[in-house]
Amino acid sequence: MTTCAHREFIRFADGVPFGVGPTHASPLPPVRALIEETMGVTAARCPFMKWEEAVIMPDHFHALIRMEGGHSRLGDVVGGFKSAVSRTLRRRGDICVAPNIRIWQRNYYESIVRTPEAEHRVAEYIRMNPWRLVTELGNGLRGIGNPALWNATKLGVLCSRNAPRPTRMPRAEVYMGGFHSPMEKEIFARLLERGMAVIWCPAWSLSHTAFAPGAREALEANRMLILEMRNRDGNLAAAEQRNRFVLESADRLWIPHMVPGGMLERRLREAAGKDRTFKDRIVLRRRGVP
Repeated sequence: MTTCAHREFIRFADGVPFGVGPTHASPLPPVRALIEETMGVTAARCPFMKWEEAVIMPDHFHALIRMEGGHSRLGDVVGGFKSAVSRTLRRRGDICVAPNIRIWQRNYYESIVRTPEAEHRVAEYIRMNPWRLVTELGNGLRGIGNPALWNATKLGVLCSRNAPRPTRMPRAEVYMGGFHSPMEKEIFARLLERGMAVIWCPAWSLSHTAFAPGAREALEANRMLILEMRNRDGNLAAAEQRNRFVLESADRLWIPHMVPGGMLERRLREAAGKDRTFKDRIVLRRRGVP
């Protein structure tokens, strides 16, 4: 089941009537808290139904509802739920909504789930919805995941191809990189296994990244921000642009291996020529891996 906020309420609330999603660390917005509270009240009053997977998005609500036959219609449950939210919302003094503003669209979308496989797909879609929501980070930069990581202290990870396997890594609040070279991929996998916070700048669009191995768990735990690069081609020029982006955006750099005369060394020399303090940002740099 999917039900959406009315365009009047969306306009009234500057596009986010139900508040920001669970990828933000801010306190629970009043309307979002009210919806969650009403879900509990509805379940208590309607013991023949059960909320399965559910998620509150900024302007709509998804839920997988299990109904026991012969007791009531889904439409009655959804209608009662929406009415209760609207009624309480208008009575609350901390949420000032004009009486003439409609809260919900009249109808809702439903689909009967008939098999365990279909139920799994629907639950997966609902569960991943918040982390597939695209956030505008400014200057044309977009991402999915936890946007708060963008303001954290970032350690850029850059490593040439054919590097030896690392035995240790410097500590960091957030690790950032494209993680494209073979050794960068291994470092990326290790970071995810250890539950570290990561900003990932992949070579493909956002729509494919949330289902990459390990990404979903990190997104659900608010440990990942995936950024969309302007140039998503798989060529050398795009790789150089991604490396430049990491060099310019990271607060510190970890470069465990660099091929003399290679692309990475050229980018480092270029950055050092523009910034005299650039070398001070490198926390660990060796020909081999520490």
